[in-house]
Amino acid sequence: MGREYASDTLWRAQELYCVDRLSYAAVADQTGVSATTLKAWGQKYDWARKRAEIAQAESEIRINTVKSRHKALEQLLTAGDAKEAAQMAFAVSSLESLALKQQELAAAGKIPSATPPVRRKISTKAEAVAALKEAVEKKLNLALADADKISAALVSDVKRCLELVTDLENSLPKETKPETAQGLSAEMAAKLRELAGVG
Repeated sequence: MGREYASDTLWRAQELYCVDRLSYAAVADQTGVSATTLKAWGQKYDWARKRAEIAQAESEIRINTVKSRHKALEQLLTAGDAKEAAQMAFAVSSLESLALKQQELAAAGKIPSATPPVRRKISTKAEAVAALKEAVEKKLNLALADADKISAALVSDVKRCLELVTDLENSLPKETKPETAQGLSAEMAAKLRELAGVG
């Protein structure tokens, strides 16, 4: 006859496997329950399906969070009056604070983390657009996490950066192939460094 476990142990094991996405061996280490018993529980309570559903839900939350941040920022930049701008600044600040908190939790290993962006050398206009977008996002993350840093100058700088991104995107060929991509002009590179705050 198998060993009896408290129901709390079963549900904690389910959390570790489905939510934290640990292996059966890692769950066994943390709970003291054998991997064989854990696998039996997994089959009985359909842990594989729950794990996949939770992973998909977390992915969709991250995607929707990024989309919400983007939409709120666009609305902030096009706000017609001071009251609307203040409301959108608060919304953007809240979303950015949430994003920073998620990054802190991911760095601490408390939640799954997204893959960090790959750093590339900027040598084409297409690469400049991607780099500028990344620089603007980082600058906003830092500034909007602190409501005192939100100012007309910040909004103006962001607007200028986004206008530059639009100009760059409009100047790109419809299909930019790596071997035929145009090089980045010295003037454009200097503008990018200035706007991104890179000396």
